[in-house]
Amino acid sequence: MSYSGKQILLGEVLRQAGLVSAKQVNQALKLQKQIDGSLTIGEILAKEGSINPQTIDFFADRWSKLAREKQTEPIGQYLKQAALLNEQQIQAILAEQLISKRKFGEVAIAKGWIKQTTLDFFLNQLKTAENSLSTVNSMAMSQQSQNFSQELSKLDIQQDSSEKVHEGFLQIKRKLLKIEGQGADSEKILEQVLSWTNGHSLLTQKLFTLITQTPDLHSWQSEQKQIDHLVRSKIINNWSNNELKSHLSGIETRLLRNPHCSSRQLLQLYQKVLTEAVEVDNSQEQQELINTGLVLKQDDQLVVANDIYQCVFNYRWVEEKLNLQPQLRGEEYSLTPTTNSQAIVKTSPSIVEPRKSWFNLRNFLLLLSLIGLLTIFFNNIFKRIAIKTSFEQGNLMLKQKSYVQAVEKYNQLLNIDSNYFQAWTNRGYALAGLKQYEAMRESCSTASIINPAAVYAWNCQGEALHNLKRDQEAIAAFDQAISLNQTDPIFLINKSESLEGLGDNQGSIDSIQQAIKILEQIEATSGRQNIQGEFAVALTFLGNSYRQQNKFDQAIASYERAINYSPSYFPARVGKGITLSKAKRTQAAELEFKSILQDSQLTPIQQSQTWFYLGKTFCQTGASAKGRDAFNQAVKLQPDYKIAKIAKQQCR
Repeated sequence: MSYSGKQILLGEVLRQAGLVSAKQVNQALKLQKQIDGSLTIGEILAKEGSINPQTIDFFADRWSKLAREKQTEPIGQYLKQAALLNEQQIQAILAEQLISKRKFGEVAIAKGWIKQTTLDFFLNQLKTAENSLSTVNSMAMSQQSQNFSQELSKLDIQQDSSEKVHEGFLQIKRKLLKIEGQGADSEKILEQVLSWTNGHSLLTQKLFTLITQTPDLHSWQSEQKQIDHLVRSKIINNWSNNELKSHLSGIETRLLRNPHCSSRQLLQLYQKVLTEAVEVDNSQEQQELINTGLVLKQDDQLVVANDIYQCVFNYRWVEEKLNLQPQLRGEEYSLTPTTNSQAIVKTSPSIVEPRKSWFNLRNFLLLLSLIGLLTIFFNNIFKRIAIKTSFEQGNLMLKQKSYVQAVEKYNQLLNIDSNYFQAWTNRGYALAGLKQYEAMRESCSTASIINPAAVYAWNCQGEALHNLKRDQEAIAAFDQAISLNQTDPIFLINKSESLEGLGDNQGSIDSIQQAIKILEQIEATSGRQNIQGEFAVALTFLGNSYRQQNKFDQAIASYERAINYSPSYFPARVGKGITLSKAKRTQAAELEFKSILQDSQLTPIQQSQTWFYLGKTFCQTGASAKGRDAFNQAVKLQPDYKIAKIAKQQCR
């Protein structure tokens, strides 16, 4: 493990990134002195368990260079390199983005995987193409960000000038926040604001807006008091009627009406966070509480996300919510109707027995409970019907090649149940029909995250990656599919095509031959009719690979065998014709292409391609006039067929 010799700088960088506390850095420095500097700060922090050693390596070896140079990768990739996120977490965030449309960093923070301070630090110092200027900077209008982005790019970020870097970013923050005229006190203002918001984007933006509307900030003592007053009077007090009503109400709703967990359990867990240390155990209740945004993970403990939230959603608030909803306190009422009919009969028009009142309440609660259960029951039924209907409609649209409508139907389904991995997979194939291969990859990747055993999701990813010309990654995806299901030849066929794309002709042939062995086994047990289509595809791929190696006899034999399984399979027929032409068997090639053109089922594009190859064959034999006529036919069927136009000019 290699760590930077600039121990103080490294510790300061880690502190600014919110990865260690100032106390941890100071303790590490003291320990370093005691051991006469035999270990670096990074090594000490790693050995103490304060931080992941991979994260130390990233900041010690790579950070300075990354911060100096313009970066082109998404922010998630740098967080991954720093061992702050793993690939599965990144894919989960991307999947949620497809539904929520929230920013990458917002989702990561909501899930408790990184802190706001850490995200801000990366966005501040890495000059990536998609960065804002940090959470604090992002509260300025986009035009303001553009005005100062040039200043940001000029900062001299060197390993031995951390104070200069810090001051440079602070100056930009001062300008963006309109507090540059405050002198040295502006940093104190910034620190006081962040002490309330902990860097939360919306809260920070609101508080600085209030500050800019309060011009009478003078001494630090009065500034501190006025900021505290602004927070309490304009944000915390009467929050349900101020400008943050929507934001805070959203948190309250996610806590009290959570669809995944008991509100009572969430409230009790949050109450515990307010009063004592709660260790992270990754339970569903903890994850749902983190997802509300009210708490986050910090040093393996759950803590309230910021002081504003802690003041708004305080202990009294929790108690009031528990008291307002008896069922949240755990009080249980019998769901069994009473058999004592006398207990609910009036003894007097004006006197109500206490026991009668109790039973009326119980019966009323029973009715509410039954209504609630019936509502849940019917909601679940309607939900399942809606999911099934949308899935079937999406599949029908996909089969009919109505790809836009298919994507819409799958989106409707996923808005109801985002864990329906089959819909993510089929949505990917619909996107393939629209040639949106990156979106296809993301959709199918989401399916494999939800269900790592979803074999066709892996195959779908492989196809998307192949179309993106990322064949090495495509092969890895196909291998994953093959490991999950070794009896489906299509994965080996697809892998063969990607191997061909990498120029590995022999590897392509080996993969296809494995697929053919599987097809032969299926044919022997289930009959020829069940694998005719797959056999034609596999044998055509094999013929293509042989043709690339100029093994013309083997290629022609493979094509003929494919045609035997599927007589109208166009790729096999045209492949045979092309191979005959390359083998100088021009008369046989001419007959093959003319035979293909007799097929009334050909699409205009297939007809155009056949005329093109027939034209090339004519030109090869010196029949230039016939060749040009054939190229004219090709262009007539496909006006944008540029290669046919070029071939016509060259056919003399």
